[in-house]
Amino acid sequence: MIDLIIFLNSISSIISVISIKKLPLEHLRNAEHQRFVDDADKIYDKYQLELQLMAPFYAEFKRLKEEEAKSMTVERNNAKVKEKGRAERNRDKLHSKLFNSVKYITYDESDPLFEAAQRVMTVIKSVGNPKHLAENAESSMLINLGVKLEPYRADLEALGAQVHLDKLLDANNEFIQLEMECRDIVTARSLANTLSMVAVRREIDAVHRTIVDSFNMQIKLKGEEDYRTFVADLNTLIDRYESLLAQRKTRSSNSSKDEEVSE
Repeated sequence: MIDLIIFLNSISSIISVISIKKLPLEHLRNAEHQRFVDDADKIYDKYQLELQLMAPFYAEFKRLKEEEAKSMTVERNNAKVKEKGRAERNRDKLHSKLFNSVKYITYDESDPLFEAAQRVMTVIKSVGNPKHLAENAESSMLINLGVKLEPYRADLEALGAQVHLDKLLDANNEFIQLEMECRDIVTARSLANTLSMVAVRREIDAVHRTIVDSFNMQIKLKGEEDYRTFVADLNTLIDRYESLLAQRKTRSSNSSKDEEVSE
């Protein structure tokens, strides 16, 4: 019996000349993986009648597609929060640079810039130390600092401190923008049971492989006529992502060669 099955499989593989290609999904980056899943799903939807043959797998694919979207949202949210934290630390560092660029000159009364430094330092101290403030209060304080120092631009230029103030105000604007974006983050409650991106990718890749293998078996058993257009559409999609992976591999290889030459 086993010999007969092997024989029939070998015969059907000779007769059938088409099959769905197998894309190494594990090599795609998260955003690329999500795009591939969305693109593949559109093709699956287009050929829904054929997919009725494997409705349970297709339903699981759909569920995991939504799970992957949630996992991606969690990753982006986490990245945004980290970016906001870096921006907060950066503006604290820039405020210290501004403060120190003026402070040391106030120690030397013989310095020709002593009076300019005193004027600027008086304003900086009057506004206060941002490190001990809540995030929103610090943002407002730094805006106020920029306004109050505007009449002292000539002093700041002479002290070489204007560049530090400009960078500080830019960093504060960046933080405010990130803080506003973080307010729009989906609430943790709605994402509390979300799988990690690694876990959801592992599951959806397995389901996709099952669908591909099942279709390829159907083609072997029933012939390619009913599946030719579907396979062509899906393989065109897979070719696009295979090309992307090949280009990345080539760039990586060239980069490694350049490093060897430079050594």
